[in-house]
Amino acid sequence: MNGKTIYFLGKLAASNRKEAAKTVQRLGGKVAQKLTPKVQIVVVGEGDILSQNWNLWNDQLDAATQEAFEAGSLEIVSETFFWDQYGGTQHAKDLPKMYYTPSMLAELTGVPVSVIRQLQKRQLIIPVRQVYRLAYFDTESILPLKIVRNMFDAGLTMNAVTDRLHKIKRNLPAGQTDVQIAGRDVVFMTEKGLVNQDGQRCFSFLVEDEPVSAPQREPLAILESVLEPNTAEQNNFETLYETAGALELAGNFQGAIDLYRTVLAAGEPNPQIHFQIAELLYRLGDLTAARERYFMAIELDETFVEARANLGCVLAELGNDELAAAAFRGALKYHPDYAEVRFHLGMLLKRVGLTEEAEEHFRIFLELMPNSPWKEQISK
Repeated sequence: MNGKTIYFLGKLAASNRKEAAKTVQRLGGKVAQKLTPKVQIVVVGEGDILSQNWNLWNDQLDAATQEAFEAGSLEIVSETFFWDQYGGTQHAKDLPKMYYTPSMLAELTGVPVSVIRQLQKRQLIIPVRQVYRLAYFDTESILPLKIVRNMFDAGLTMNAVTDRLHKIKRNLPAGQTDVQIAGRDVVFMTEKGLVNQDGQRCFSFLVEDEPVSAPQREPLAILESVLEPNTAEQNNFETLYETAGALELAGNFQGAIDLYRTVLAAGEPNPQIHFQIAELLYRLGDLTAARERYFMAIELDETFVEARANLGCVLAELGNDELAAAAFRGALKYHPDYAEVRFHLGMLLKRVGLTEEAEEHFRIFLELMPNSPWKEQISK
């Protein structure tokens, strides 16, 4: 650690503060008792990060420490990253392993799922595994998302938030790999991204080697131009897609839908685009139209388990319990360990009186998510 000064903020998950301080000292670092501008690394504990109600950005960082962060002399890292990066192997081993889908993270952190997907696209949060098109994030992703929530509450714009997140973004320790199954393929997670068994980079939808920058023009200006006939931007797939995402983040859901539809008109049928239109239609309250878009996404990619899960939720809201159960079971056919689906299917079955089958899904759900904040709903 080369004499770096560390400050532990919040409850630690892997050890108590005394043990952590001993490890830091053994590794050549110092532990501060207060957060001052002399601190070089703030380690945010993961013991109760989901229940912490303080605002990290405003409540914990005074003007001097915010300035140090902006200048690059102060790092803010998660407990997981800290122990992985600096060699606290015993503490790293003791950290609980929990994995969350984008919708889980949205509910846990208060950050809209559309923002989470955009942050993923810009590689500011990085999934640790992926099953078909469904991304899973570990506990480490919660810290940047809570900071995002704090910054939004403080009135920062999305561009200002992403600018700061580039300084906090996750950097995998050199050489760290994780093996995952993507469909029928074995995929390895490395510091360079996803690599298949042949050593080739694996790309998700519209992911580039570098984080995608925001469009240079205002989203509304591009929206107006693409609606004009014979404009070059009507055929610029990436510009349309990027601008649709910007409109979505700005809360202009109908404008985003219009651009996503233009993207479909400009290129080949794409299940991901249909899925995103479905999500926006759902947020606008048009459940019937959202249902049809989810169906289209699944028709184009039968393994699109997240579309199947969301379709099940929409069908349940529409009162089509049998079709909803079928959609949930279809998702489990491809991804038996899809915890959210186990929960939703269990709740549906419990509501219609199929208690025994519901209990089996709840049992599996709790095995997959033993510390889930939703487990209290099961016992009600």
